[in-house]
Amino acid sequence: QQINIDPGALDVVRQGLLKATHDPLGTSSAVFGGFPVPIAGKTGTAEKAIDPGDGVARLFNQSWWCGYGPSHDAQVVVRAVIENGGHGSSAAAPAAFRLFEKYFNPKAPANQALVNVA
Repeated sequence: QQINIDPGALDVVRQGLLKATHDPLGTSSAVFGGFPVPIAGKTGTAEKAIDPGDGVARLFNQSWWCGYGPSHDAQVVVRAVIENGGHGSSAAAPAAFRLFEKYFNPKAPANQALVNVA
């Protein structure tokens, strides 16, 4: 099915998703910046109120990251959601990175900023 989207607007979104992962100021550039395959994506954090049973709801951060790669010719799309995982860049982006690493099979650079993900 054909969807009519302004090509210029779509290009701006694609550039933004690539900058989020590879520009030094990008929210997940510490994870994807040194990866040899250009990955495009966006981090996110959503708050969820949880009542642990004492009648007082507390806010917990849900970590998420969505993206695709390679950015110029998507072969794979990844969405990672880590419940109570904190910010998107600290939990979901590293989990998504591991999937891209497996799919594309390059080794992560030694200086890659990753956390351990199970």
